Amino acid sequence: MATPEKDTSNSSQLPIKEGNCTKPMQTTAELSETEEQAIELVKQGKLSESESIYRRLIAKGKNTYTIYGNLAAICGMQNRFEEVVELLNKTLTLKPDYPEAHYNLGIALKKQGDLNAAIISYKNALQLEPNYVEAHYSLGTALHQQGDLDSAVTEFRTVLQLKDNYPEAHYNLGASLKKQGDLTGAIASYQAALTLKPSYPKAHYNLGNAYQEIGDLISAISSFKSALKLKPDYPKASLNLAMAELLIGDYKRGLERYESRFKNKENKSILISIPPCKIWDGNLNVKNIKLLLVSEQGLGDTLQFMRYAIVLKSKGLSVSICAQSKLHTLIQASDLDQAPLTPEQADKFSEGRWIPLLSLPRHLNVSPDNPIISYPYIKSPEKKIEKWRHILGQDQKPIIGINWQGNPSHETTNSKGRSLPLESFAPITKIQNITLLSLQKGSGSEQLDACSFKNRFVSCQKEIDDTWDFLETAAIIANCDLVITSDTSVAHLAGGMGKTTWLLLKKVPEWRWGLKGASTFWYPSIRLFRQSERCNWDEVLQRVGDALEEHFESYIDTANTMDDQRSKTKSI
Repeated sequence: MATPEKDTSNSSQLPIKEGNCTKPMQTTAELSETEEQAIELVKQGKLSESESIYRRLIAKGKNTYTIYGNLAAICGMQNRFEEVVELLNKTLTLKPDYPEAHYNLGIALKKQGDLNAAIISYKNALQLEPNYVEAHYSLGTALHQQGDLDSAVTEFRTVLQLKDNYPEAHYNLGASLKKQGDLTGAIASYQAALTLKPSYPKAHYNLGNAYQEIGDLISAISSFKSALKLKPDYPKASLNLAMAELLIGDYKRGLERYESRFKNKENKSILISIPPCKIWDGNLNVKNIKLLLVSEQGLGDTLQFMRYAIVLKSKGLSVSICAQSKLHTLIQASDLDQAPLTPEQADKFSEGRWIPLLSLPRHLNVSPDNPIISYPYIKSPEKKIEKWRHILGQDQKPIIGINWQGNPSHETTNSKGRSLPLESFAPITKIQNITLLSLQKGSGSEQLDACSFKNRFVSCQKEIDDTWDFLETAAIIANCDLVITSDTSVAHLAGGMGKTTWLLLKKVPEWRWGLKGASTFWYPSIRLFRQSERCNWDEVLQRVGDALEEHFESYIDTANTMDDQRSKTKSI
């Protein structure tokens, strides 16, 4: 996701403003320690010596706004922002109409995390000097950070009216426009920034993100490569390039490059454990080691890739799985590992090797032409399936399990747009002879109470809502005639079970689903329904409704015939 550039004044510095003194400056012949000397020492990088001069001048009673302002700047260069704020407030007491001091105070306040106060200071500077380019720019970055995107866009456009050859302003305008959803405008702004500053890796990177979001993967790949050419150690660009390559089906390059996900410090937490032993190198000829597969990222990722435990066991390896605790019973029931480890247990795993779960496809050379495992591998005990068959037995109509929202945090990342409102499912309710069953857990489930077709859900929905165990959920899914879901863990659970599932995908989905086609090599039982245009779920659900009517046509005809017969019997 694009982020605003920092203030162009060095983030660790506040600019020295020489200005005019309230009294004439004394020459070096008249005074050995002068402001001129202090400023010259700053230019030489001798901050402590310069600061000493200023403080001695203050001690001698020389209290001018320039002395306090420049002393504040020196403290800012040393990241002493509490002192900066104090000194600049003193400066503004002496000279309230000093725009540079207001601006610098804004920088210091922002550094302290007081964004609201920083914005006020930037605005104060602009009241005094409306064409203050840097103040407009810094105000724009602060407003972007605050989430006021409309105002941020206004400020960046103002900057560019005053100074069109400002690549950082073009870049930040692009970042704000992208966050607003204006990808065309964002692309144009990033391109403008790069016209002025071709060696701008961050602009190349975010241009690639914008291209990827509109589905122009060729341009996205080119932009990511440009960013990496300028900055080879750029983990975010490398990772997004990998996902773009995977999206177009280049699994060999994509999976190799996907290993860069761990080079980004922000991604360290995606692993639920880092065992104190060596990482497995993928050598399948070594049989006498214990191999621990460590889950990473979300529950859906674990459900999708835990399948490879079967392959590794068939190769003679002793395999264990470290997974989220809520998946343990499901892993055991699926005969993947009878004693899966918790993250805490994995942290002490030292006798053997370990590997991140999502690194396995690379070692096993997985690709659309070489799926390795595409048959059902997730199981639920027959007793649990039978239990829910009995509970659901009173609902004689076909049962459609639905799920509409994944992890809410995804909506703040590049995964934004995977979820949809429950009300979007309304078109499928035109089919009368079906019953809905909510598989939604946690966030999003509150929508059920307010939806217009609440009466179409199974009579035991409350009992289902109270069930959080994945093994129980698998048993419930086993009793569904069909599952319709957004891109969540439910899709992987149902697909791994071999359940007929219809998956609703945003226009440019996660890398694993590719860009085209109604089927996926990962799960033969899944049918893909893709957005034709970004953010338009209504059109998708209309197609789903039509397909659903066709899917249950024979059942509906039979049901209607039986209803007619019952009506005739009653009339007789």
